[in-house]
Amino acid sequence: MHLHDRYLSFNRKVKVAFAVYTIIAILKLVCYFLTGFLVMFAEFLHNLVDITIFSTIVYTRKLSEKPPDSTHPFGHGLAQNVGSVVISVVFVTVIALELVREGIERILHPYTGHFPELAITVLIFSLVASSILYVIFGSEIVAERATRAELYNDILSNVGALAGILLTSVGYPRADGFLTIFIAFLICRNGYRLFKENVTYLLGKSPDEEVYVKIKEITESFPEVLDVHDIIAIYTGENSLHVDMHVTVRGDMKVKEADELTKRIAKKLMENIPEISYVLIHVCAERGEIVKSTSNNVMRKVYDM
Repeated sequence: MHLHDRYLSFNRKVKVAFAVYTIIAILKLVCYFLTGFLVMFAEFLHNLVDITIFSTIVYTRKLSEKPPDSTHPFGHGLAQNVGSVVISVVFVTVIALELVREGIERILHPYTGHFPELAITVLIFSLVASSILYVIFGSEIVAERATRAELYNDILSNVGALAGILLTSVGYPRADGFLTIFIAFLICRNGYRLFKENVTYLLGKSPDEEVYVKIKEITESFPEVLDVHDIIAIYTGENSLHVDMHVTVRGDMKVKEADELTKRIAKKLMENIPEISYVLIHVCAERGEIVKSTSNNVMRKVYDM
């Protein structure tokens, strides 16, 4: 499946997940007011975080598809990463800290709650829905893998909430507070993962060494190219690479020939490595000895950062 088609499929799945989680969040909030179990309020906030993330993914994904302009020559591909970092730092952290505070308060002043059967029914429904969504989402793109990881955490969170209510119902009321803190920990961990995964793109993430090797091999497959050096590739979006490199050609090659060569190289690179969106090739004339490739040094510098 083409990358664009995968994103269209992913966006449809996110919209379905958004609708399902909105219903679940409302049920959990109502259940909290009826039963008094703090863990249900924690679950509501957890789902609220998920809903916000889903909304951000849809909005920033649409924003990232805007074409380049005079102020953003490489496009708006990093918009989704910016939105994810903001959510992880501000929204997720605040909610997690508030839940820890509430959980400690519930441990110090335990409360048995009412209608545990209602809370258990809602959590089982949520657990089944999260499990189905987990199976539906694939792992072909970064955003989909991140969403799938979050759904897995939701499954764990639902199981933890169920355990808290069951333990409270059989005479261990402090379990409600402890499991609330457990859910806060999951939210906090998700926030850290979300921050770490997205901030690397904002700092100029470089692809794996295999991509550099493939770029070099494809470029050197052209007989006119005598050497390839100073290859630098940086993500300008989740799946959008900007490649900058130098190629050495014969000293007597005409400018028009060199221009046509760079176009053919760029076309072949984009055909074989779909992530590449921009290619900038500097043509160097051969001067006696061929300039030795420094691509390995460049890669070493990138990986040492």
